[in-house]
Amino acid sequence: MSSSDQFDPRYQTEKIGFANGQLVPCEKCGRANAPNRSKCVYCGTGLAVSSASAETISLRRLETWERGWNVIATRFRPNIDQAKIARIVGLDPEQIFSVITAQVPLPLARAETSGEAEILVDKLTALGVICRSISDEVLEADELPTRLGSIEFNDSNMSVRNFNTREAASFGYDDLAVIVTGELISDRTDVLEKKRRRGGKTKVLDQVQISADEAVIDIYIRSDPRGYRINLAGFDFSCLGDAMSLYASENIRSLVGELRERSRSARLISDYPKISRLLEPVWALESRKDSRGLQRAGFGKVEFASTASTSNLQQFTKYSRLQWHLL
Repeated sequence: MSSSDQFDPRYQTEKIGFANGQLVPCEKCGRANAPNRSKCVYCGTGLAVSSASAETISLRRLETWERGWNVIATRFRPNIDQAKIARIVGLDPEQIFSVITAQVPLPLARAETSGEAEILVDKLTALGVICRSISDEVLEADELPTRLGSIEFNDSNMSVRNFNTREAASFGYDDLAVIVTGELISDRTDVLEKKRRRGGKTKVLDQVQISADEAVIDIYIRSDPRGYRINLAGFDFSCLGDAMSLYASENIRSLVGELRERSRSARLISDYPKISRLLEPVWALESRKDSRGLQRAGFGKVEFASTASTSNLQQFTKYSRLQWHLL
């Protein structure tokens, strides 16, 4: 037995680390790596991780701008081991319970590689979770749905017009597959700070918070995963005819009703406001902080200014586009 396989009970109660036989050699550089890594710690090459070690895989929390693979749970079998599922995907058992009770497809984990995602799918499937993996590249959250400026309802089809290019497209009502409603929420905080020379501490002199939310409707036809987006601002609701209201919120509801009436086979997904908090552990909100340099803060004074902002644009787009891929 090698020295790495031994431990002194006088100083530790259990073996720490991995035995030599458990280490995974990198095919490129030949150096040994822990069996719970998906990439070589030395050169970054993907490793052949065994599914037997999936429960100990260390999922690195990816940044919102990074491309990864999403493990989507679509259904749970009765009497599953919630604690074990939580350990595998790195969530709390309470979060797993909330996902189960929501009874809608939701992401359980975001893996760095397709191999790591497939291992998680295999392990979760064995525990009674009906799930699948789908890449960020397929969801294309950076490529927003085509924004619409207007819709024209005809007897057998509907015509839509691009908000930016004014180009028109038409499709039959039976081609409409999914209608997703939600809201885009953004928060912005402008801060003016005074930095003290001693200790490097700062003092907030002024702080302004601005929040905005806008109702949106995404619609998808069966042949196009990109979809179309109807923003509250800038859309011509005259397609509603006599049902058009002076209140934008009423127009949004009326438009959804009109779309459902004309396309009875289309699925309506309207649960985003209720389940958005369940998305955050996997699909976090976009956040950034930008320095605005020195700003005037009174006669003869300049101080440091910065802006912090958050947005759910990418999160909602992922959730919306996921619905098309679940058809």
